[in-house]
Amino acid sequence: MEDFFIYAYVSSISACVVLIIMLLFTDTVSKNYRRAKKYLFILLGISVLQCIGYIFFPYSTLVNSEELLHIYPMASIVFKSMLSYLVLLSIMNVLGTKKNVIFKIYAAPVFLILFYFLARIFTDDTHINSISEISLNLVVIIKLLIFVSLGIAFVSAFIMIYKSYLNYINSIDNYYADSESLKLRKMMYTGIFYFVIGILGFICNIVSIHDMELFFHVSIIVLYITFVVMLINEQKTVEKVEKSMMMNVAAIDESETLNEEDYIEEVALKINEWLANGNKQFLKQGISISEVADEMKLNKRVLSTFINKHYKMNFNTWINTLRVDEVCKYLKENYSFTEIADMTGFTDLSSMGKIFKKMKGKTLTEYSKHSRINRV
Repeated sequence: MEDFFIYAYVSSISACVVLIIMLLFTDTVSKNYRRAKKYLFILLGISVLQCIGYIFFPYSTLVNSEELLHIYPMASIVFKSMLSYLVLLSIMNVLGTKKNVIFKIYAAPVFLILFYFLARIFTDDTHINSISEISLNLVVIIKLLIFVSLGIAFVSAFIMIYKSYLNYINSIDNYYADSESLKLRKMMYTGIFYFVIGILGFICNIVSIHDMELFFHVSIIVLYITFVVMLINEQKTVEKVEKSMMMNVAAIDESETLNEEDYIEEVALKINEWLANGNKQFLKQGISISEVADEMKLNKRVLSTFINKHYKMNFNTWINTLRVDEVCKYLKENYSFTEIADMTGFTDLSSMGKIFKKMKGKTLTEYSKHSRINRV
């Protein structure tokens, strides 16, 4: 069994080294991506050192395996979780959450860990083997404070990033009709995966289940591999998202002095003209509010605000409503679903089917059959 652990750690080291080499030869233009690379280098370096340490100095030889609240794994969780969140934030910088917020969230556990090691110089370490053994010893109190502050920091950082992501999703739908590829869902799923693994590791450390350490090492390596793959493959998507979010900010600045009463009638008239001109630009795949506003000769923010307030929907939903109306017309003719999806601007048949069902309450097949029965 011991040999199996050694082989696993050697494999982890190899994976980390390969990832480092991949990052070295990955050309990143964005400064946010360069930051992500820097944090990943540090993370991978820590992982390599940890694996080497476990090979030559097994964990059981360093600490009492029955002890609660081990300081070494807690210190590892603090720094590795902080760096992992910084990697995620650097890649998803468009969320508007600044990295210094992460540093503030983790300030308490980092300070307490440093204070713990200073306290060890003057105080003998007191092991906590059970809840009943908790006393007012300084080292024990610090350990408990590290445990509590780490849990709060880990959960708070994730909640902060997730809330920013939800706000971003709502915002991007105001500016793009086909926004699914811009929503960075894979990155958020990776963040959720890391959060779940982190919580499990945290719990196992509390209840002293150290046999699970290999599982967590392997899981974290998988996480790093995912981060590196996304770093290489998702650059164009993130750059496009950054541009859209910059457009968002610029548009807000442009509209600060506009009075709603001044533009309601003008916007309504121009929208009606745009819909009646016969070009049906809303069927263009990937259309953005910037393009629509330019065609109408309107301010982007004004148009977005009008759609939200007067149609009670965002730009994405509005465009898809117009497209679904076109789908209904084509369903009365002899076109295949795939042909209709191509003609109405949907990215694929699956996307059209989901949106149609959501808006009409029926599947494409059900609606098509109903239409034919009515025709007969």
